[in-house]
Amino acid sequence: MPRTEENKTESHRLQIVVSSAIKARIERVAKAKRTKLQNVILDALTYYLPLADADLEAEFAEWDRLSDEALREFEKSLA
Repeated sequence: MPRTEENKTESHRLQIVVSSAIKARIERVAKAKRTKLQNVILDALTYYLPLADADLEAEFAEWDRLSDEALREFEKSLA
C-alpha cells in the first residue's frame, strides 16, 4: 500500500503489545514484501482506520435513529 501524506508528514513513537501469533504474521508479511515490520504495521493501520471510522459513523447514526424513535414512542405514550 502506498504511503499517504497523512503518514509521511510527522513521526511519533507508539508502543503496542501483540500476541506472538500476530507478531509472526507481521514478520511473514514483512519478509514476503521485503520491507520493515514498521511498514507492514503502518500499511495495516492506514487500511483499517478509515474502515473503523466509517463503522463508527454508521453505528452512531443508528443510535441517533433509535433514540429519536424511542423519544417519539415515549411522546405518543404521553398523549
